Amino acid sequence: MNIKRSISRRILLWSLLIMLLMGILFIAAGYYGGHFFLTALPISVLQDASSQSISLQDGLKKVLPVLEILRNLYIPVVCCGFLFAAILLWVLLRTSISRLIQKSPVKDQLLSAPAKKKSKDQPFPDLSPETLISRKEINESNKRFYLQMLTVLQREGRLIDFFAEDLSIYEDDQIGAAVRSIQENCKNSLKKYLNPKAVIEQNEGDPITVPDGFDPNAIKLTGNVIGEPPFHGTLRHKGWRASRLELPTLSAVKDPSIIAPAEVEII
Repeated sequence: MNIKRSISRRILLWSLLIMLLMGILFIAAGYYGGHFFLTALPISVLQDASSQSISLQDGLKKVLPVLEILRNLYIPVVCCGFLFAAILLWVLLRTSISRLIQKSPVKDQLLSAPAKKKSKDQPFPDLSPETLISRKEINESNKRFYLQMLTVLQREGRLIDFFAEDLSIYEDDQIGAAVRSIQENCKNSLKKYLNPKAVIEQNEGDPITVPDGFDPNAIKLTGNVIGEPPFHGTLRHKGWRASRLELPTLSAVKDPSIIAPAEVEII
């Protein structure tokens, strides 16, 4: 849940609760205050006395309808007034807190915080210069690992040289002989460092059933995928998984984007 929405709901709940309690107290005070007033000065006594005083009789004619209206509308008016006050208080508090969050330096951390409660003892992330430098080095190493397999295939099979070559100037027989050598060397390199195995040990074109709970990273569904598993289809590609990961140790090169160095023969 969004942190701003959560705070807004809590403010609304507390505003309504506070105003409800204040409204109950206000209604109770008005009720007992009116009861005390009418007890101290009974209307019936005034009505009896008004028969001897025309001015008192006129005053009662003006006051009694007002008292009747107040008695009938007192509770609804008080409830509506405190409800309006609760909404107004909620809007003001929500606006003020939203502005504080917008100005806060940890705004992004608050807005992107997960719904799970974090431990109170969890330390803040270390943002020291040494840690930032270490993270930068780790990121650079990760980038080099992406290129490492290309480096191996280039060194042992000249794969990138083959891709970069203009094959239009060669005959098909020449291309076939070159491809055979490149394919053999690259195949040996893959087997040495990754030893790829098929994800599904069946022949391509065979019928196959994909069970419920299959791994979508290991099996990709194509075609008319409708409904729920199990799915029945035809194996179009058996897939590959690395049964071994033994890449050579990274060398301490300055430029991590170098796949293969240029070779210069000194005469």
